[in-house]
Formats: sequence, C-alpha cells, structure tokens
Amino acid sequence: MVAPELIKVAAEGRSRWLVTKVNTEELPVLAQRFRVNSIPAFALLKSGREVARQAGAMPAQAIRQFLEQGGQTE
Repeated sequence: MVAPELIKVAAEGRSRWLVTKVNTEELPVLAQRFRVNSIPAFALLKSGREVARQAGAMPAQAIRQFLEQGGQTE
C-alpha cells in the first residue's frame, strides 16, 4: 500500500534524499536497532542520526512533507 507512494517520492526527490524500504521480517536486527514497533514506520536519518519518525501509512504528499520538515531539524 505504501510502496507506490514511496516510489513516487523517491523519484521526485532523487537529488535531495535517498528513500529505502526495509522488510523488517527479513531483517529483524535492523527493526530492533531502530525500535520499529509498528508497520509502516518512517524514520528520517540525517548524517546517520535519526531526526524524525512517523508511524502509519501516508500518501506521497505527506511523506514528502515529512521529509522536508524533518530534514530542517538539527
């Protein structure tokens, strides 16, 4: 459900951000490391540090807004 929206955002922001999708069932260690308790979960990393987090499905516009607002925090 979220995958097509992520594809849109990734294509639109190709030079601004890197969007990845992780299957937490296949990579439970990564899910534990980033404390993923619900799916879908969005984590915004900047310079290797988490700067924002959002749980729940979102349309492309909301994902883009999450990235833009979260990317402004230090």
